[in-house]
Amino acid sequence: MLVFGDNLGNNAGTVNFITRLKYEGNDKNLGYFIYGLEYEKAFLISSSYTRYGAFSGYTFTDVFRNYNFQIAPSLGIGNIQREGNNLVSWSASLQLEYFLSDAVKLSFLNQITERTDLKFLYGKVKYRYSFFLGIEIRLFKLKPKD
Repeated sequence: MLVFGDNLGNNAGTVNFITRLKYEGNDKNLGYFIYGLEYEKAFLISSSYTRYGAFSGYTFTDVFRNYNFQIAPSLGIGNIQREGNNLVSWSASLQLEYFLSDAVKLSFLNQITERTDLKFLYGKVKYRYSFFLGIEIRLFKLKPKD
């Protein structure tokens, strides 16, 4: 919405951000499993939009024979809070990551979310596409068992 807005009165420039806490499994031949929690907030004209979610997926490493470039498809379930209502929704994401250092990645997150809040407000479920650009920082690394 920052670039395009929508057809519900939210103009380009509407702030929408997502924060993710992600666990990465052990690296195998093709990649590793990921699990995590996410928090999304959008400051809409009519009311604020908040979504708490959990996701799981798989990160493919060594994409295009370059270990610094990774692709991570994932599926998630969440709870949308809007206008005093809690509504369950599903999401599908495709995250493209590029290592800037051992602990920092540039992240491009493409996400489609089932917007059950729009069914509550307008009578029709919509699936909305979102694109997020951000930085992913590894806060710590768990030691493997000996």
